[in-house]
Amino acid sequence: MIKLENKITIQPPPYTEADKVITPDAIIIDELDVIYHDQLSVNTIVATFANVPGEFVVLKGDEYKALNGEISHEILQYKLLMLLGEDVEKTLNNQFPKTLEQDPDGPGSILTNMIKTIGIKSSSNCSCRKHALEMNDKGPDWCEENIGTILAWIKEESTKRKLPYVEFVAKSIVQRAIYKSRKIKAAKEIDAAST
Repeated sequence: MIKLENKITIQPPPYTEADKVITPDAIIIDELDVIYHDQLSVNTIVATFANVPGEFVVLKGDEYKALNGEISHEILQYKLLMLLGEDVEKTLNNQFPKTLEQDPDGPGSILTNMIKTIGIKSSSNCSCRKHALEMNDKGPDWCEENIGTILAWIKEESTKRKLPYVEFVAKSIVQRAIYKSRKIKAAKEIDAAST
């Protein structure tokens, strides 16, 4: 158990289930219930938490071997605290995989929703979600400058799904998503500045 100086809030990201956005309850903790897993076959010790998601490789390889099995709880806790850094809350919140619902106004989220309205849904194992998250991370300007890359992604996925690909139509949809994202984000910045 690692006692924290202050309470921290872990906020699992929103996700969609049955076409409804679900925002999980926040997890508020003042201690980390740590479980160390000694993976002897790969010379690694991993820390997981009973009360929050996340996994950290605490010791591995030569560092693991150098301790010759003399691995104390104090060494593991020290190493784990170093990995968690000064902002434990931020580090733990960053352990969650990103979701499109975290940035509903991002160009990738908007494009995903536009494509969904014509009956094409992304599955959990297709690359669409990964590309949409990348579009959100990099923003509308990057998307506009790299529209050829985005169109190549759409063409590749269309081929995999045996769907027709018409570049003019795909380009129009992508440009619309970029424009809409930029417009919504600009309006929100103006609203934020005026309050």
